[in-house]
Amino acid sequence: MVIEYLPGDTLLHRLDVRTKMLGFLEFIVLSFLFQDPKYQLLIVTLTGLLAFWIKIPLRKIGRMLAPLIPIIISIILITGFTFAPERFEQVSSRAILFYALPGERLGATVGGFLMGTTFIFRLFSMMIASSVLTLTTSLDDFTQFFQKMKVPVEISMMLTTAIRFIPTLDKKRRLILDAQKARGANFNDKGIIGPIRSYLPIMIPMFINSILMANSLSMAMLNRGYGLTRTWTSMHEIAFAPRDYWTISLIVLSLTLAIFVRSRLHLGIL
Repeated sequence: MVIEYLPGDTLLHRLDVRTKMLGFLEFIVLSFLFQDPKYQLLIVTLTGLLAFWIKIPLRKIGRMLAPLIPIIISIILITGFTFAPERFEQVSSRAILFYALPGERLGATVGGFLMGTTFIFRLFSMMIASSVLTLTTSLDDFTQFFQKMKVPVEISMMLTTAIRFIPTLDKKRRLILDAQKARGANFNDKGIIGPIRSYLPIMIPMFINSILMANSLSMAMLNRGYGLTRTWTSMHEIAFAPRDYWTISLIVLSLTLAIFVRSRLHLGIL
């Protein structure tokens, strides 16, 4: 997930943070409502259109998805061989493609591979939807959202601070990685312990930098009188606008339609 704010003037940027959180929850419900990969592909396409709308750089999406390739292959193989035919309602999903072991043992089912594809699409849609949410919502709006939800001030401060410093720590990680490579560090050790040992030159400076950043932040907060009062103020107060009510109505309508399609028409199942 991309944790940073991408300034813009699109409708998504102007929506209230509570409206965007409701839309994000809708994507979560829709992702777990359907099992058929075709419906999941539709959800991924919708999230992709939202990402294209707010002009997320393709390299950001590529950096998110590239590390998931081994996970994708593993999920599809595991579900293909572990989901028994009896778990599926559709006759076509119960078909066995082939057996991995002699004696018709460890069969690979069509439904298993389709379910693995569904899991992958769910992962993609959640990553893209969460990125769209964070890229179009400022930290000040997140802070006010936590206040509206009656989250304690201390917890709200910790959450927003953690979100704020994730991009900073990621940049420091890349700088440390490049510096250690320039010093001849090897990050391709084999075996189980090898990769852990090879990344120690990164982990130790990262811990030190994190502690120094936390210390600097605490000193700055104390100098500005943090903790003197529990009442927070903001330069811009979040408030619902007509566009939020229209968007919420569309969210409720689409979610109701999806539940009807799944429960009454029995579509989207394997």
